[in-house]
Order: sequence, then structure tokens, then C-alpha cells
Amino acid sequence: METQSGLLQKIDELYTSYLGFQYPLLFPYGKDDYRHDVSHRATSSSKGGKRNRLKIREWLSFRIQSRSNEAQTLLRSRRLFQKFLANGYTMLESKRLSFIRKN
Repeated sequence: METQSGLLQKIDELYTSYLGFQYPLLFPYGKDDYRHDVSHRATSSSKGGKRNRLKIREWLSFRIQSRSNEAQTLLRSRRLFQKFLANGYTMLESKRLSFIRKN
């Protein structure tokens, strides 16, 4: 991504718009990105302090599943899909290493 000064800037893999920038053909509107603060669903009470946030592994698993009521652009994009999977794996490992580094 280019800044206003004309210099290139590296985008972190866990940035919310990373996939939209990396794959404009797959995510043309940039709305299908992973966000670390997305809840599973609205619950009235937390049961025993269980985690209610979506993990990147769960989001990737959701995105690569085939559904009859959705367009299968991602699954039918062949090599771009393979690159997406490899990139998703690096995002997952980056998140794990970040956790290990901080804890």
C-alpha cells in the first residue's frame, strides 16, 4: 500500500483489510475480511467465561466450506484459491507466534 508521501508501506497479515487488498478479485467490496473482534453470536449471558470471539482458524474454515446458497467464487478460483489457503495458513501461524511472543 502506498502512503501519501509516495513510499510503500507493509500491511500486517492480521490487518482487517489485508485480504481485500491482497485479493481484489475474490473480495471486490472488501467486506469479507477477518476481524479479531467479531462475536460468534449474541448471547444473553456468558456461560462460565467461555470465549465468545471468532478465531482466525474458525473464520478460514467457514470461508472454505461449500454452501448451496452462496456463490462459490473463492472455491472455483483454482490457483488463486491455493494462494488464499497458503496465505490463510501464514495468517494463522502469525497469530500463533504473536501469542507466544506476548505470553
